[in-house]
Amino acid sequence: MKPQVNSGNTIGLIGVFLGVVSLGMALFHFWYGALDRQPSLEDAVAKKALSIKEIVVSKIKGDKEVQYIPAKRTYDKDKIFDFVTVGVAFTAIVLSVVSFVKREDSRASIIAALLGVGAITFNFLTVALGAIVFVILIASVLGALGLG
Repeated sequence: MKPQVNSGNTIGLIGVFLGVVSLGMALFHFWYGALDRQPSLEDAVAKKALSIKEIVVSKIKGDKEVQYIPAKRTYDKDKIFDFVTVGVAFTAIVLSVVSFVKREDSRASIIAALLGVGAITFNFLTVALGAIVFVILIASVLGALGLG
């Protein structure tokens, strides 16, 4: 007698696969590091601290308002990789919902949703942690310059 293949879990299993891929992409990007060459942390902090110092000094002197020109949005390999990771994770979440609605095996639906949410959360937490560290460094540099 041949074992029966349960084809009723197709959507849920595709969601699980995409969730695993998205979580793997998030972990790979975290451990591998930047795909493009990034300016050193010292350069970025120094540039931001100097721009803040110039604005503060011009406001104290009463000079004309400093014209703020917003930076043009650019997309490098790292941002594109993050967008693709979040897109795949979101697709896994959507497939888990569809699988749940179609009354497929709930384990596959739950696992797909958790993997997708985990990948998105991991991306968000790494960005948030980096932003917090960057703000702390800028505050320490501004404190060293006497503006803190």
